[in-house]
Amino acid sequence: MNIFEKEIMRRVKKCDCDAVYRERDNSVSVMYDGEKIAEIRDGKCEKTSDLTGEESEKFLQIRRLFGNISNYCAAYENGEPIKNPNLSDGFRLLFQIGKSEMAASYNRKSGFEFVVWNGDENPDFFVNYDDACEKFAVISGLVDGEKIFDDEELQSLYYCVFTTLEFNDALNEDMRNLLENLKRKLDIAIAKNLSAGEEKNYEN
Repeated sequence: MNIFEKEIMRRVKKCDCDAVYRERDNSVSVMYDGEKIAEIRDGKCEKTSDLTGEESEKFLQIRRLFGNISNYCAAYENGEPIKNPNLSDGFRLLFQIGKSEMAASYNRKSGFEFVVWNGDENPDFFVNYDDACEKFAVISGLVDGEKIFDDEELQSLYYCVFTTLEFNDALNEDMRNLLENLKRKLDIAIAKNLSAGEEKNYEN
């Protein structure tokens, strides 16, 4: 098995799934509760037919996991070794924007570890790829860290908008429409954050 196949075999177990590797065609079958839900082969992750609702949700988690692993395994295999006094040997560069860098190391027993840093700052280590990417996006300037809200902040904003709509009789029609639109957006953002949190729990 190559690094990708070993990593996918290891990580699907975090999603309460089992995996069977077939050497004859280098494929991986992913099983959930005894039923095959996905077939990974030739750079594709395809679901089996006639999945239940629960099995379909599990397949979406596996497909997202497949995409992440494909990305970081390819970047790792093509990455240059990192020379940084704050890092042990074995790290390879994945992404770089200016002085911001993200690297990874691979261990046969434990899998991947990710690290992110900016210039001379102390590096931050992660076992979850999504967490490392989010940190890299912020320190590299790809996204504005001041515009990112955590779950508690989103819930507080939603509560403020909701109570203003319910109890403020001084709102004109334009202000009310604006707040209704903001409330809908917060609904969507909170739902997405909850879904992402569930997927992270499956991947960790």
